[in-house]
Amino acid sequence: MKTGMKNSFEWRMALLLLGLMGATLQAGAQALTRRDADEIRVLAREKVKGLNDLLNAIANEDLSNYERRYLMMNSYMPSNDQIFINDGVIVEDDVDPKHKSSAPGLDTPIEKYLSNFDLFYVKSETNTIEFTNLVVSDVKVDKYPFVKVFYTQHFKGKSNKDNTPYTPIARVAELRADKSGNDWIVFLTRIAFNSAESAKSVPVTPKPSATYDSLQRQKEPVVSKASDRPPVAKPEDAKEGERVFKELNKPNAEAAANARKWGAIKLGAGVAALAFGAVTYSMLNKDYKEYKKLIDNPEGLTSYAKPGIYVSVGAAAVGLGVSLTSLFDFKRAKQLSQ
Repeated sequence: MKTGMKNSFEWRMALLLLGLMGATLQAGAQALTRRDADEIRVLAREKVKGLNDLLNAIANEDLSNYERRYLMMNSYMPSNDQIFINDGVIVEDDVDPKHKSSAPGLDTPIEKYLSNFDLFYVKSETNTIEFTNLVVSDVKVDKYPFVKVFYTQHFKGKSNKDNTPYTPIARVAELRADKSGNDWIVFLTRIAFNSAESAKSVPVTPKPSATYDSLQRQKEPVVSKASDRPPVAKPEDAKEGERVFKELNKPNAEAAANARKWGAIKLGAGVAALAFGAVTYSMLNKDYKEYKKLIDNPEGLTSYAKPGIYVSVGAAAVGLGVSLTSLFDFKRAKQLSQ
């Protein structure tokens, strides 16, 4: 009896030691070097700056609706421009200028958030969104390494939905880091209003949609291992890539025709102005020669012919300038047609 109890005790101690060893090994595997942590923090800062650039691009009036949709989709789907870890990322809505802090009902899926921003934030020629006071936290490890970036967001534009002006607000971005070979990959997992709760909370990786999962399975995993084989391109992938390339680069016939039209108008106006200036100058010069024959001490041409000579020279200068600008229109039309 004593022997059985002793054996049972020894087995329990052995299992306990194995468990402790496993936990120790796991902790060792998750431990980050200072270099790893610094790299992750730099990448996190760059991702948040990438978000700033994305919002400015969406708010740029020079981009077409197709181009804006393309940028938005690439930010959360597998692509070289990916910022968010997947399409399940949640953002606390700040598109409405009345939303200035965390509140129930503000959680918005990333696709809807970007679409709302595109719809309600007024477009402009210049950048109107700026992130300042970026502070990157130290890297922590839970199930994976994560970091938070605190920043002040400035929406300097307007909302077409509400006349309330935007004010600077404190935001926090949560990011997850994964090792890919010898490099770290960092993606945004959530964006929220900065608060004591959001500053302390442990990030949770959002659940992607079935579409994202399907696309991700066709590519090299985000978290790759040294033993992973490089992805092999499939014929259908090549065809899809070719289709997207043609769609993105198809000639804009309307814009090209418009550029040619304005080029022709400017060229015609420029030639007419040059001709007017030349004819005017010729007439003034002829009159001046007749004038010199009749006067012993004639004044100079410029003094005699003013203000007409200024008109002729000005017309010639304007004509030359307008003619030169027409060349840019014809060049742009050629580029759009290629």
